[in-house]
Amino acid sequence: MNQKQDKHIVDVLFVIGLFCIFALSSFFLISIGANIYRKTVAHMDENFNTRTSLSYVVEKIRQADAEGAVSIGTFEENPAVILSSEVNGIEYHTYIYEYQGMLKELMERSDISLSASAGQDILAMERFEITAVNDHLVQCTMKNPEENTISFYICIRSGGFEDADEKFF
Repeated sequence: MNQKQDKHIVDVLFVIGLFCIFALSSFFLISIGANIYRKTVAHMDENFNTRTSLSYVVEKIRQADAEGAVSIGTFEENPAVILSSEVNGIEYHTYIYEYQGMLKELMERSDISLSASAGQDILAMERFEITAVNDHLVQCTMKNPEENTISFYICIRSGGFEDADEKFF
């Protein structure tokens, strides 16, 4: 009888041990999966910020692409894209620039001067630089908070652009 009882205890211990191994394996597998998911989400957020800022600047420039409407210059010592437009006979300037870690946009009448802090926050951005390659090509470099730097070129199709520092300031 004693031998049968020992066999029964060994069977129970074997089942409990097998269950513990299964539980630990499941826990580690779930932990690894959660870590992979977390990294994927972080990478997707980073990619979203980079692509959105790039698309935003490119689309704003393309929308304003008219003779003499696109310029590059500075806005309160920050590199900026300056887009000129006329609405109901009143001239407006739209500035796209980086200020205190944010990509900002500010639209103001040409006869009014606002500060850089008045701009609308678009996305977090560590650095925004824009330079003229030639009369029809602009190079834009952005650095997001995740320390990713992206550089791209934008072709100005209608008449090129002007040096805004001479035109507006």
